[in-house]
Amino acid sequence: MLKTICRKYKSSSLSDECGGPQIYILAAISIFFLLALYTTFAYAHKIQVMATRLHDSINTAAITALGDNTVPDSANGGIQVIDTTVTKREFTANLQNDLKDWASSSFTLQSAQVFSEADKGSSPPAGFSEAVPGTSIYLTMTMNVALLPGFIPMSYTHWSIPLQVMVSPNSYESSTGTWNLVRGT
Repeated sequence: MLKTICRKYKSSSLSDECGGPQIYILAAISIFFLLALYTTFAYAHKIQVMATRLHDSINTAAITALGDNTVPDSANGGIQVIDTTVTKREFTANLQNDLKDWASSSFTLQSAQVFSEADKGSSPPAGFSEAVPGTSIYLTMTMNVALLPGFIPMSYTHWSIPLQVMVSPNSYESSTGTWNLVRGT
């Protein structure tokens, strides 16, 4: 079988005997192309993992901060934030603690706004389109992705991805007698 492959190669127009490039050159080009393709998919996977981890950390930090700083609000059918300043501080501390193994430049938190159940239906912060659903945290932040391509002859790549996230716990609507499960990030 190997002899048949060699015979077909030598008789093809790509063989070195017919004036074509050396098989080693074609092999090197193929290997380089495969490595570049592998690196591209590896970096795409890295960015996806970073985004998923950031999403989970934001959700966990916000729900924990809201859970520690809220009390039931029977008048409005949800939960009431005790102190918005403490909630913001605790959210920021929880997020930084959860992402402590990330470089400090990996994300930048521009603003965090906390709304109570009494704010339900009011206009949201700039950049958000839906009305405030009640007790929630609105975040404006940037995720910074830096890629060093390594062996591929490319320059250092840096992306800044703006994020606008709203996190709110589920609440019970006393007027309808149902849980509001639509809230989330």
